[in-house]
Amino acid sequence: MKKLFLIMAACGIVAGCAKKNTSSTGEEAQTYLNLLLERDYPGVSANENGIYVLEDIPGTGDLWNASTPFTYAETTIRTMGGTISSTSDEATAKQLGTYAFGNYYGPKYSATGEGSSYAGFDALLTGMRAGGSRTAIIPAWLLTTSRYTSQKAYLDACTSTTSLIYSVKLHGQSEDLIQEQKDSIRRYVTRHYGSNVTFTPILGNNDYDGQFWFISDSTAFEGVDHRADDASLQLNYTGRLLNGQVFDTTLERVAKDAGIYSSAKTYAAQSVSFNKDYSSISMGSSTALINGFKLGLFKMHWSGQKATVIFTSNWGYDSSGSGALIPGYSPLIFELELL
Repeated sequence: MKKLFLIMAACGIVAGCAKKNTSSTGEEAQTYLNLLLERDYPGVSANENGIYVLEDIPGTGDLWNASTPFTYAETTIRTMGGTISSTSDEATAKQLGTYAFGNYYGPKYSATGEGSSYAGFDALLTGMRAGGSRTAIIPAWLLTTSRYTSQKAYLDACTSTTSLIYSVKLHGQSEDLIQEQKDSIRRYVTRHYGSNVTFTPILGNNDYDGQFWFISDSTAFEGVDHRADDASLQLNYTGRLLNGQVFDTTLERVAKDAGIYSSAKTYAAQSVSFNKDYSSISMGSSTALINGFKLGLFKMHWSGQKATVIFTSNWGYDSSGSGALIPGYSPLIFELELL
């Protein structure tokens, strides 16, 4: 009963009594976490990096390097009460009943280091090798993208009392994500189209070589089929990840086959308004289209033409991705057809 009372008292401090107490938010977070550790994880203490490791399965691959800017990993995040707030693990999503067929599951790239990732997340990864997994409590004061030189400085800067439990499976790292995506696209193109297909330099700028591919056979078209610079034409399209997973389409049949069909969506060709400049192309009433999609449309000159466009993430959704369908740093494929 005494222990329960202490927990309740700490929760009262967290919930609304801070103004009656001279302790800082960081000190309150520390008190609250200590009580939860005593109740739920007796004997677990912070390691040299300030996190509380609950499970550690060593990997046999490369050692995680803090100076390498991008990390490829699967992550599940839980509250201290065990409630899962997010996961990229398919099996976990299925166990929770939150699995959706069209969503992406698996490892994702994320930027690590100051200004990009939590200090506690980097602390968790420290010492891990690719292929390994680790579960650890990250204290509230380490859930910050800033870096400080002492525990006191972290506590002084802390603005939340909420600590979290992270489970991470490390798959690897990358020094240059764009180059890695270019290599992945090259392998995809070779596998599906043969080794004779070459990339298209973007607007004549060789700095972007290998980032954008436009694959289409226009030899069967005649001059009469050539669209005007300001033409308005109907377009069917299907968007895929490099693994073939469909994330969007105008075709009902494709949506049903891919398991992403929604009765709330109307599946029909979209009206595209062209322009002399690719950045001004619009679909429907929207010009808020990703640049790789617009550039692919810009390179389609023939009514009835079909093309496949493949491009790196900096021409797509970059680091943010798009919802649960497209993870950050994903190269994309669009199959286009002008009607």
